[in-house]
Amino acid sequence: MRFLPLKQLPMPYIIGCDIGTTNVKSVAFDTVSGTILASHSESYEMQHPRPDWSEQDPDEIFQAACKTLQTVVKKCEEHGDPTGISFSAAMHGVLALDKDGKQLTNLIIWADNRSADVATKLRASQVGKKIYNNNGTPIHAMTPVCKLLWMKKNEPETYRKTSKFVGVKEYIVYRLTGEFLVDYSIASATGMFNIRELQWDVYTLKKLGLKVEKLPKAVSPYHIVKLPKDNAAKLAEGIPLIMGASDGCLANLGSGAIKTGSMAVTIGTSAAVRICSAKPFSDPLMQTFCYVLDEKTYIVGGPSNNGAVIFEWLMNTFFPKEEYDAVFKEAEGIKPGSEGLLFYPYLLGERAPLWSSSVRGGFSGLDITHTRAHFARAVMEGILLNLYSIGKILMEMQEIDTIYANGGFARSATWVQMLSDVFGKTVKLNETVETGAVGAAMMGLKALGVVKSFSELEAFTQVGKEFNAKKDIHEKYDALAKKFIKGAQLVMAHAV
Repeated sequence: MRFLPLKQLPMPYIIGCDIGTTNVKSVAFDTVSGTILASHSESYEMQHPRPDWSEQDPDEIFQAACKTLQTVVKKCEEHGDPTGISFSAAMHGVLALDKDGKQLTNLIIWADNRSADVATKLRASQVGKKIYNNNGTPIHAMTPVCKLLWMKKNEPETYRKTSKFVGVKEYIVYRLTGEFLVDYSIASATGMFNIRELQWDVYTLKKLGLKVEKLPKAVSPYHIVKLPKDNAAKLAEGIPLIMGASDGCLANLGSGAIKTGSMAVTIGTSAAVRICSAKPFSDPLMQTFCYVLDEKTYIVGGPSNNGAVIFEWLMNTFFPKEEYDAVFKEAEGIKPGSEGLLFYPYLLGERAPLWSSSVRGGFSGLDITHTRAHFARAVMEGILLNLYSIGKILMEMQEIDTIYANGGFARSATWVQMLSDVFGKTVKLNETVETGAVGAAMMGLKALGVVKSFSELEAFTQVGKEFNAKKDIHEKYDALAKKFIKGAQLVMAHAV
C-alpha cells in the first residue's frame, strides 16, 4: 500500500476569521491538533473626518476579509475546502444601510466619540441606568445606543431613511449571503439587547423610537448559514459560515480563560480584563460590562482605552531613538512603586472603570530625583494599576487563581512579571496571540458538531511561559493600588 508523505495528507481544517479595528486576519487550524496551517492578514485605515469622529470604509473591510479568506483557502488547497468559516469581530460599530443594502454612512467604530455629550446625560439618568441593567453595556460614547441617539438628533434624515443598522460582521455576512443576522454576542454589546431574554430590548428600542425591523435578526453564535453559489468571496458553494461572537468574548475562549477561577488580561493598543460567569451581572455603579459568549456563558469585565498605546506615546515622546527592550531593561532597574512616582494613564479618556470621555491623565509624586527610567516604569505600572482597579471589581464576584495574558505587551517579560505582581496571581502566556481567531475556530467546531464541549479542544489553548507573583512585591502594589484608586477619583473630579 502506498502512502502520501505526511505533509501532503489532506487535513480537515476550519478557518477563524477575526475582523479587528486595524486589520482582518484569517487563520486555518487543523481541526484535531489546533495546529495553524495557514494565515493571512490585510490592514485598513481609520478615518477622522472631524474631531472626535472615527470611521472606516465598510467595503474596504469586506474586500480585506474576502482576500484573507481566498488566500488562506489557496494556501490550504491540498487539504480541500474548509469544514467551516467562523467569525470574530470588533464590537460597538454602527453602519446605516438603505433598503437596497447600500451604505448611507461609513462604519462608525468603537473609538468614535461624537456622542460623548449624549452618553454623559444618558448615563446620569434613570433611563440610562435601566438601559444598562437590561442590556449589560455601560453607557458610553462607544456604544451603538448612544451613537444612534446622536444620529437621530443630528442627522434625522439619515436616521429616517435607514432600513438596517448593522455592525461590521453583520455587513460582511450580508454581503456574502444576503441575510441580515447578528449573533447574541455582538448584539449584547450594542446596549440595545436584553442579556437575560436574549432578544432586542423592548424598553430601549422604545426610548430610541427604533423599530426592531431596522435591526438584524438576533441568532445564536452557533448559528450556521451556508455560502451560496457565486458568492462575493468566490469560495465554494455550501461552505458553512458560523456566526461566532465578539472579539472580546472569544479572547477569553481562545486563551483558555473560560474556567471558574480564571481571568483574561489583554493588553494590545487598548486593554481589557474579563472573567466568565454562568449568570448575567449588572454592576450597581455601572463600572463593568456583561456580554454574551453563548446561551449559557457570559463574559463580565471592563475595557480600557489606555493599553500599550500609552507606552508607545512614552517611547515616541521621550525615547524616540531607543529600542523597546532597552527601555524595558532600564525600567526593570527601578524598584516597584517607582519611588513615589505614580502615573494615571488616561491620555485617551477612559472606559472602565471611570467611563468618562473627558478625563485626562498625568503624573503625581514627581521629585527631582526621578529619572527617565522612573517614568518608564511608572507608565508600565500605571497601565497595570488601572487594569487592577477593574480586576478588583471582578475578583469580588469570583475567586481568581490564574490569569491568561495576551496582547503585544506579552513580548516583555518584565511587564508580564509586573502584571503577576500587581494582581498577585499566576500569569500564563498563551503560545499564540491569535486568541480571537482561535476562539472563533473553537466555537465553529462546536457548532458543526465536531466536538460537544470546549474541554475537548485544549490543544487549541496551549500555554507557553508561566509567571508567579512575588508576595512581598504584591503587598506593595496592593497598597499602592488603594492610593491609585483614590487619585483616579480626584482626576475624575477635574474632568471637564
